[in-house]
Amino acid sequence: MRRAMLLAGILGTLIPGAPPAQADVHYQGPASSTRSDTDVHYQGLRIPVPAGWEIHRLGRGSTDCLRFDRHALYLGPAGENQRCPAHAVGRTTALHVEPLTEQTSAFVKSLLASSGGERTGRPPGLRVKDPAAHEIRIAVPEAGALITGSYGPSEEDLERILARITVDPVPTEGAAGGAGGGPVGGVVGGSAERRSGVAHRHRWIKGDGFDTCNAPSLDAMHAWRGEFVAANIYIGGVSRSCPDGRLTHDWVAAVRKMGWRLIPTYVGPQAPCGPHRINFTPDSATDDGKDSAKDAVRRARLLGLSRHTPIYFDLEAYSRHDPVCRQAVLAFIDAWTRKLRSLGYVPGIYSSLTSGIRDLAEAKGIRKPTAVWYAHWDEKADPRGDKSMEHKWWPGHRRIKQYRGDHLETHGGYTLNIDNDALDGYVR
Repeated sequence: MRRAMLLAGILGTLIPGAPPAQADVHYQGPASSTRSDTDVHYQGLRIPVPAGWEIHRLGRGSTDCLRFDRHALYLGPAGENQRCPAHAVGRTTALHVEPLTEQTSAFVKSLLASSGGERTGRPPGLRVKDPAAHEIRIAVPEAGALITGSYGPSEEDLERILARITVDPVPTEGAAGGAGGGPVGGVVGGSAERRSGVAHRHRWIKGDGFDTCNAPSLDAMHAWRGEFVAANIYIGGVSRSCPDGRLTHDWVAAVRKMGWRLIPTYVGPQAPCGPHRINFTPDSATDDGKDSAKDAVRRARLLGLSRHTPIYFDLEAYSRHDPVCRQAVLAFIDAWTRKLRSLGYVPGIYSSLTSGIRDLAEAKGIRKPTAVWYAHWDEKADPRGDKSMEHKWWPGHRRIKQYRGDHLETHGGYTLNIDNDALDGYVR
């Protein structure tokens, strides 16, 4: 009885916490690709992909065939008109990850009725094993995802992969303590929601944001809340222009209570070929990247920004024509990323699309930031429709676009000098 009640309680959370079906539309691109052993981020999960596996990005209009007779990772719901071979036989280790919807939740319930299930810790969710079909399904309400794994004669290889899948380290935030779900407090009913769609208290958010040099007054933040869902805060760094001013632990707590989501940003030493006064060098890049990450975490903690908070390093534009400088940039960001992650925070990068973002996207052999905030002042508020930002660069809910630069805006009687941002990315 206790086990049945536990399973019923878990299932009751599946549908309400699931993201909207359109959450995976941005994955509709090239049907497949082959990658080396790496991590793929999808639907709030970090998924290890073994070397040699294909990655297929599915969607409503996809004709790619979802099949378990080959080593592959399938992302998204299968298309209605799959082009499958007339005859295919056999099963091997493969994965399909899709959003947890009412339909997929109902399927898990039907399996429970016949085969039972158990709560699992890696990834956290409800596990149902079907030996007859050589399948294991795990519903992960925290990420709004359903994982289906297939296996051949033995499930050992599949179990090893499943054990390494984790929920991306930015928890959903509902009740105090960090874990929760449901709508964003303070957003429902506001004009920001009407302009941007319903936002959910996930690790990411979609909507309108702004950044400004210093923390506005609480009165201004309250007045602007009806127009925006997120705001940047500069938390520190040797190249930060504005002092802390109003930015305190209490200020952060107060604006969070208003429903604001925050984009913590650290402005450390800049590229050696940039126009700024305080720079890292090719020799100091790795150490400076580590030191910047440690200081950013220290300052984040002072502001009440706990583990799993994304912190974006502000790397201003620099010349891409200097290969020594470019290599120093990559070494710095690699060190920043590794150190920040080891300290329990989520590494992000802010930079110009034509310099730092492109260099990082094209780089090989380094650890790249989980989230990206890119500057492209074309005044088009669409982080996913930018033709200069390739589809394969930071897919999923991991992008913020700064689309308009320095200007004045007035809302609720308060005027601020801001840049405009369009968000489909990680925030606090």
